[in-house]
Amino acid sequence: MTDTSEIRASSARPSDEMLPFLNNFHDIFTTLGVLILLGGLGVGAGQVMAGLDMAEGSQAWQNILMALIGGIAVFAWFLSALLVGKQRRILPGIVLSGVFGVATAIVLVWGYAQFLIHVTGISESSFELGSESADNMAFGREAVMAVVSQIPLSVRVMPVVFGLAFVLPMIAYYRVYRLPFAGGLVGAGAVMTAVLTLLVIEPYTAIVWMPAINVAAGAALLATGILFDARDPGRETRLSGTAFWLHFFAAPILLGAVLNMAQVGLTLDESDFANPDAINLFAALAADSAEAMRLAVTALVVIGLFALVSLLINRRALIVSGLVTAGVSIGVIVNSTDLGAGVVVAVTLLVLGGIVVLLGAAWNPVRRILLLPIPQDGPLGRIFPPVSAAEG
Repeated sequence: MTDTSEIRASSARPSDEMLPFLNNFHDIFTTLGVLILLGGLGVGAGQVMAGLDMAEGSQAWQNILMALIGGIAVFAWFLSALLVGKQRRILPGIVLSGVFGVATAIVLVWGYAQFLIHVTGISESSFELGSESADNMAFGREAVMAVVSQIPLSVRVMPVVFGLAFVLPMIAYYRVYRLPFAGGLVGAGAVMTAVLTLLVIEPYTAIVWMPAINVAAGAALLATGILFDARDPGRETRLSGTAFWLHFFAAPILLGAVLNMAQVGLTLDESDFANPDAINLFAALAADSAEAMRLAVTALVVIGLFALVSLLINRRALIVSGLVTAGVSIGVIVNSTDLGAGVVVAVTLLVLGGIVVLLGAAWNPVRRILLLPIPQDGPLGRIFPPVSAAEG
């Protein structure tokens, strides 16, 4: 009989990141069934709505539509009880948790809007942003507050309601089914809700300081992932799986925010709003200018720092999130040599692919060197997991 420990040892090293979204091919098989089933529900709901003898958008029409969407959310919850709660199917759980979260949020936000309209007497026109009073004003705190002051407080908090309508059901899903992906969605949703809350409380500050706020949001999500990893340094429980998804969601947010801050600074000013392309990183990189070269070099430096952090905490998500940006940046630098388009593409892919392959092959030896000055025990040893002697 084959020793299962030998099979496990031959397929993965302890420091390899196991896929927290797939158990085996049965997961894929079941997920295909779930997608087909949900597709059938969606098409069926569409047929029901199309067969109604009601004016589209009327109150009765909205009620039936929300009842159907809510029914899909309930269906996803109870199907999760079987596939996720009992059978621990991860990939089907990812699909079902996403459907449940989105469908529930739609119904809850709609319900809040109906409460405002039918109970508090708020008119539907109150949901439209009125900016006429600020038309002749330069961008600033007074102009922003002139617009915001026209919106009732119960409507102004709609962004926070939207965030909570997604986060609270996902918290319930995570607590009941312990699905790591749902935990990642809770973290991402909580950070989004915090940013939206600041936008509601202090809109001018939130708008002007958006580059720095986005960096703080991404860093908070990354730090939460590191804390979850520190509670499971062996990467063996759902805590590590949750940490994976927290890193997965944090990586693109943090990378984009840091690069945006490197481009425009800590704050935005009026000229940035007058020319939105000025704060678009890829548009700036596409321009044939010295600024594009500076941004390309800056992007590679930032991605290099992210790679260093990835190596230290043994998480590859930060590197993967920067591959597209790294490729574009390398292309900008190679293009400055006036080579042909085909040569630029070939050289860019060769350089980028070579770096990734080299880093993948030398991951553990490089980590061992970087971790030499860091204690292998205590809190730092849990945050920066050491490389064992058996891992090459």
